[in-house]
Amino acid sequence: MAAGQENNKEDKYLEQAARGDREGLEYLVNAYKDLAYAIAIKVLQNKEDAEEVVQDSFIRAFASLKKFKKSSKFSTWLYRIVYNNALTKIEKRKRELSYTENHYKDEIHFETLNKGWEELLQAEKLRYLDLAMNKLSREDHLIFFLHYTEGKTITEIKGILGLKKSAIKMRLSRGRKLLKEQLKLLLGNETKELL
Repeated sequence: MAAGQENNKEDKYLEQAARGDREGLEYLVNAYKDLAYAIAIKVLQNKEDAEEVVQDSFIRAFASLKKFKKSSKFSTWLYRIVYNNALTKIEKRKRELSYTENHYKDEIHFETLNKGWEELLQAEKLRYLDLAMNKLSREDHLIFFLHYTEGKTITEIKGILGLKKSAIKMRLSRGRKLLKEQLKLLLGNETKELL
C-alpha cells in the first residue's frame, strides 16, 4: 500500500477515534500498542508499570485526540506521551519508595541449551551484548532500541524523546564507543565476532 493511502487510512481511523468510534480506537491500539509497550518497558523496566503506562497513555491520547494537530505522525505523538508518562511514573515511584529502585534482571532462557550449538552461541552473544547495553543510561538504551531495533529515524526519536538531533547523534556515537569498550572488557579478543 502506498504511503499516501496508508496516511488516508490512518486519518480515517483517527477521525473515527476522535468521535469515540470503537473501530478507530481498536485500529490505533492494535497498530501502536507493541512499540508503545516496548518504549515503556525500556524506561520502566517493570512489566506491570509498563502495561499501566501504555494503557494510561492511550486513554490520554484518545481524550486529547481532537487537539492533535497532525504536525507530526500520530505514532510519534503517542510515543511521546508514553515516554513522558513513563518518566512521570519513575518520579512517582521514587517519591513513594524510600529504597533504591530494583534493577531489571534479564531472564536467561535455559531451554536454548537443548537447541543447536549455533543457537547457543547466538544466545551467548546476545547475553554479552545485553550486559554491555546495561552499562548505557536508561535514556541511551532507549535511543539505541528505537534506532537499531525499531528502525526509527533520528527525526522520529527527536519527536518521541524531545531531544535535539545533535544530542541523539552524539549519544548514539558515544553509546557505540561505550559498547565496544564494555564488550572488550567482557570478551577480550572475542569482541570481533560480536561487532
